[in-house]
Amino acid sequence: MRTSNPVFNSSAYQNAPTINPIAVSEERSTTMTVQGTALKTALLVGITICVAAFSWNFYNNNPDAIVMTSIISVFGGLIGGIIMCKNPKVSPIFAPVFAVSEGAFVAAISVAVVSYSGLSKHVGGEAAGLAMVGQAAGLTLAIALTMLVGYASGLIRLRGVAAKVVLVMTAGVMVYYLGAWIANMFLGPVVPRLGWDAGPIGIGFSIFVVVLASLNLVLDFQFVEDGVQKGLPKHYEWLAAFGILTTLVWLYIELLRLLAKLRNN
Repeated sequence: MRTSNPVFNSSAYQNAPTINPIAVSEERSTTMTVQGTALKTALLVGITICVAAFSWNFYNNNPDAIVMTSIISVFGGLIGGIIMCKNPKVSPIFAPVFAVSEGAFVAAISVAVVSYSGLSKHVGGEAAGLAMVGQAAGLTLAIALTMLVGYASGLIRLRGVAAKVVLVMTAGVMVYYLGAWIANMFLGPVVPRLGWDAGPIGIGFSIFVVVLASLNLVLDFQFVEDGVQKGLPKHYEWLAAFGILTTLVWLYIELLRLLAKLRNN
């Protein structure tokens, strides 16, 4: 089965060498585990949060750096992700570097939303902005834990047609984001920016994307479980953690924008 997360759709992940089940039970320390993936995910999330917190004041004092830093972070993370997908053995090195890049990106987007975007009109100052960032982070954690509990208990599963629907919708959202950004950059405001629209349609769009990002977490969990069952080598834990981090960052950004939209109404 496929997922919308490119990490778990990479040929390196799909065609990874498997290990004999008997060898897995005897040499568990050399193969991928759920516990190991969880610890590495927590480490990457911790790095992202620390870098974001450290970068907050910098972007508040240097708003002109937000756009350039965001572009560099996005492309830096993309390049690192491609390298890891092509050669998973370097994941223990590149995954923490990616987390640093994500931290800078999260801080830049957070400051832009609460201080400099059209959504910041009724946020209410830096203290209120920080509170909103904390709310978005808390909601991200709560949703991730809810999805994890639902998945672990067997209540939430996305297989077959349901997984394909989530995949298609996610691809559609990403194409829309990219297409709108390119079109508006070169042709002016010709495509509605629903991600930044605080009207009813914009709020509905953000709710839809938050739900979609949450469902992507379920697909990520399924592929971690599949990797463990295949007995993939230990370094795939870093690759899986990197994939989950990308989904968590996406979910956080969408939640932050949704909260800002709701406060504008």
